Amino acid sequence: MVNGMPGPMATAAAEACLRKNMDLCPFAMTGPDVPPQTILVTDPDTGRSASVDLIPSSSLSTLKALLPTSPNTIAIDYTHPSSVNSNADFYTTSGIPFVMGTTGGDRSLLLSTVTSPPHYCVIAPNMGKQIVAMQYALETLESKFPGAFKGYNLKVTESHQKKKADTSGTAKAVIGNINGMIGSSSFDVENDVVLLRDDVSSTNFGVPEEYLDAGHAFHTYTLTSGDGSVEFELKHNVCGRRVYAEGTADAVKFLGKVMKEKGEEGARVYSMIDVLEEGALE
Repeated sequence: MVNGMPGPMATAAAEACLRKNMDLCPFAMTGPDVPPQTILVTDPDTGRSASVDLIPSSSLSTLKALLPTSPNTIAIDYTHPSSVNSNADFYTTSGIPFVMGTTGGDRSLLLSTVTSPPHYCVIAPNMGKQIVAMQYALETLESKFPGAFKGYNLKVTESHQKKKADTSGTAKAVIGNINGMIGSSSFDVENDVVLLRDDVSSTNFGVPEEYLDAGHAFHTYTLTSGDGSVEFELKHNVCGRRVYAEGTADAVKFLGKVMKEKGEEGARVYSMIDVLEEGALE
């Protein structure tokens, strides 16, 4: 059940599920301001397609009534930051395992919702396999070499399409790791990140024109020594949404496999690093 269509990220995830030989739930949640409608999702690679009835989140009772008609459902959430917590409540109370690709919301409340009682879900700030591997490497560096960059100053610039409402969850996670290596949390992730959300700024940052609105994620993290004599730069630039969609579909397959093998005992919050370590990223 891919929630957030006809939004481009949710639609890309739905196409990836079809591409990886999964079936789409015939109904899904859409935004409260989107009229009820039926859409046809088609994977351009395989030609597989499926019709999905979109039900506004303001009609959750209708959606919940349909759930018994589609057993073994796993939800994918690419909705809106303002809906993260209410959607998590819906998934947990309805007994729906889910993959949360939407960033933002109250993350502490989100984790509380899915840990008491434990609930099957994958929650990650980024679903791209290579970026997940990079994040894991940074976590390892932070744990092994805390304070290695003591005295360094951090600058972060990120560019996304104009409709992205919040600071990137990936940036927040990476900044957390870098702060650990600096040995300070003086860099304020909510106020110090330079957010580029207009065409001119994004183009000057190197984003190709065709991806300004079609989806992109360009991040640069710069560490400079206190005296300015040494500089390190970490950069990851992504055009399009496919890398995230593929990872999201792999996370769904991972959840299905773990649920089958472990039953209720395996219910907990998983990360994309868990998916990566399982070898479940194709």
